Amino acid sequence: MQVSTRSVLPILLTLTAAALTTGCDDAYDAVRASTPELTKDLALGDPAYYVNLGHEFQLSRKYDEAIAVYRKAIVLDMENADAYNGLGEVLAAQRRTEEAIASYRRSIEINPQNAAAYTGLGNALADRKRLEEAIAAYRRSIEANPKQMNAYAGLGNVLAQQKKIPEAIESYQRALDAPEKTETAQAIAFVGLGRALQTQGRDDEAIKLFRKATEISPENTWAHIFLGHALANQNQYDDAIAAYRQVLSQPSERKGNLGNNHAIALNGLGSALQRQGKVKEAIAQYEKAIDTDLNYEAAQNNLKRAKQSSAQARVTNRG
Repeated sequence: MQVSTRSVLPILLTLTAAALTTGCDDAYDAVRASTPELTKDLALGDPAYYVNLGHEFQLSRKYDEAIAVYRKAIVLDMENADAYNGLGEVLAAQRRTEEAIASYRRSIEINPQNAAAYTGLGNALADRKRLEEAIAAYRRSIEANPKQMNAYAGLGNVLAQQKKIPEAIESYQRALDAPEKTETAQAIAFVGLGRALQTQGRDDEAIKLFRKATEISPENTWAHIFLGHALANQNQYDDAIAAYRQVLSQPSERKGNLGNNHAIALNGLGSALQRQGKVKEAIAQYEKAIDTDLNYEAAQNNLKRAKQSSAQARVTNRG
């Protein structure tokens, strides 16, 4: 009986997850020993199998397992550009940025037209604030595949960091017009374009774009954060608080020079509560933000001011 890789993949993921944390060879042996009747046609010596398996682990955020199988693919085929690219993506997700950069560069050496690797390299370089190098990588990605939106969105982010707002807006718009779209890249482009428009005082347009981003990609916590900030700036505190709470309902993560999403959301939540006169509740949120990120200066300053305000209120009430 012929059995497809897809039909048994969930079984294999369950059987090999534990083994993959210690090594690919153990995983390979575990699959063979546990499912001998199913493995005849799975081509476990084929690097493409491990690349696909790595992608599945990556989607499930099982990054250690993904690294193990991508490395198994590389052992089987040292010239596998897709394996190096996948490995770069997972290393970047683990904040192992320098390792990710090296992996992306190796993928590009093997396949100079690998648009995804150029984009990943651009993201990693931007994370290290090597902005000119990041721009060059994004432009190479666009040259390799001008139809994909990811590189345009990343390029827009870097141009915005350089305060080149008109150029950033143009890049975000090109991203949204690109024929090859992904929900993740669309959300990034909407958020980036919204932030760029805010610098031009176009807050209402920005809020609409942030809302679109949260609708397209609800798990994009940064879209919720910037929506919360924009709503709070317009004194729409209840809606802002709801946006910040959406962030806190999802996993904590740190992104480049933006910081920790939970710490930022807690600080924003505290600020919105304080503007509503709920100083005690605001103080509690600022303290949580500092517990989440001990070096978060904005929350430290807000906490100091909130405590001073609370102390002054007590003196006034006694008088």
